[in-house]
Amino acid sequence: MSSTRERLKRAYPDMSVAPGTRHYTLLNSNDELPEDSELLAFLRSVISDANVRLASLEEEISTIQEKLILLENQSVSLTSYGPAMPRSDADAQLKEELSKIQETLILLEKKRASLSSYRARNKAILSPLRRMPPEVLGDIFLWTLPSPSEVQNTFNVEDSPWTLTRISSRWREISLSTPSLWSRIIVDYRNAHHYPVPMAEAQIHRSRARKLEIHFYGSEAASSGPQIQIFQLLLQHSSRWEALDLVLTAEIAPLLTALRAGFPSLQRLFIRSYVESPKSQTAVPSINCFRVAPFLVDLSVYGKHRFLSVTAPTCQLTHYCHNGSWKEHSRILKLAPNLIQANITVTFDDEPWPQSDEPINMPYLQRLHVSRARCLDYLKAPALEGLGLGFKRGEPPDIRILRSFIGCSACPLRRLCLRGLADVPTTTQILQTLPSITELVIFNKSRRKRTNALTEALTVSNVAGSAVIAPRLSFLLFVCGRGNSFDHTAYIQMVTSRWQATECALKSAVLLIESDPPLDPATFSSLDMHRREGLDFWHGPAGMKGMNALLYAPSWHL
Repeated sequence: MSSTRERLKRAYPDMSVAPGTRHYTLLNSNDELPEDSELLAFLRSVISDANVRLASLEEEISTIQEKLILLENQSVSLTSYGPAMPRSDADAQLKEELSKIQETLILLEKKRASLSSYRARNKAILSPLRRMPPEVLGDIFLWTLPSPSEVQNTFNVEDSPWTLTRISSRWREISLSTPSLWSRIIVDYRNAHHYPVPMAEAQIHRSRARKLEIHFYGSEAASSGPQIQIFQLLLQHSSRWEALDLVLTAEIAPLLTALRAGFPSLQRLFIRSYVESPKSQTAVPSINCFRVAPFLVDLSVYGKHRFLSVTAPTCQLTHYCHNGSWKEHSRILKLAPNLIQANITVTFDDEPWPQSDEPINMPYLQRLHVSRARCLDYLKAPALEGLGLGFKRGEPPDIRILRSFIGCSACPLRRLCLRGLADVPTTTQILQTLPSITELVIFNKSRRKRTNALTEALTVSNVAGSAVIAPRLSFLLFVCGRGNSFDHTAYIQMVTSRWQATECALKSAVLLIESDPPLDPATFSSLDMHRREGLDFWHGPAGMKGMNALLYAPSWHL
């Protein structure tokens, strides 16, 4: 066997590269490939030589395999018909030869694997990625950053951007010289409780003078000490905050409200009380520290257990999302004439609706969602393009309010989102009241019967002369929540009927399902067939992420 090893060693010598050479460095790093014609020619010759050797190896392996099959067949024949020589001698000779052939084959296959790896590593040196300009590679790195909803453990060295610094010296250099890679800081104490302060300090340092996007999710279930320590560190850099997404706790709130320096860089603010306990909110006074925020344009506030008052320069806002009494909303809206988008949720309101007088004029408002249609009685929005309506149980919508609002506003409305879903006759009246609607969103996560009834009502009948509801709809989106027994077959029939009807304008239909249990194969296959024809079909919890944009709620924090 040693002679075979020697022969193979001479025929296929090891492709070793001397340490310290440029070739060795390139093989063992992701360093940038220099524009060196001699080096490029050398690498191509190495790859070409490896190709020749691999071809020779493949041929020899094929020959050995054929010989092995032949010997195995001889062994079978010897067993079946008896040997031409004494049985024991024939067996021993055949076994010895088979053993040598098998060992030779193993050696050849190891050589092939080693040579294939060597060739692949040399080919990798010539990869366009090695010649990509640092600024382009830095932009690509930005796409590897996880969103706040994807982060499980902040400051995990296995996540981007931390892992990028451990690939190669070149990648580390580019990562450390790209401050925007480090400017999004996510701390979520709802899911994990350990965030090393030195790593937080390192990330802030690497962001240099870059403006910061802060996501801090406090939790009263976690120890308050570490949370306070990290938040105090972040507060030291509040002048650089461009965006703040904050879940308050009773311990964090005083640290924030004590700040008086202002927020000279802040543009987007989303602040909410800790949703699991009323303690955090009852301990939080009015938050007045955002009075000085000259660039703030996007304000979102959510209080789980009571109205959370946040004082901010309202007149400059373009995006507003809040929950509270209509009295509070009215006060804020009168001071915010520049709003482009608003999401108004009426809660904590035991007072009767006030007398409707002069409506609040919102001249630039393009997208509006109200949790109760009665809000429209107090608003005028001549530029409105998208309207979302919520329906409260036990409070049937008044179509007259909607008609009055549309008449008063004279707006170019084209998109309608119905959340909670009224009964079919009311929904039909709404669609007839808004003949300009070309996009319809039905968001219903619980009222199965009403959703299925509306699906049936929107289906175009084959009976001549039958009325068609909302024939101008070109875009239709149904959103069905977890556990909602949605009639997929009826939905497919409805979409098909509108797709094929000459009097209908349907071009795109989206079905967004948070399915539990999953769709059966037959239903999925039918939907997939329509997808190939142009139907957009989002399936699973990931698809629910798109709903914030449809409901005109803040989506930048996702």
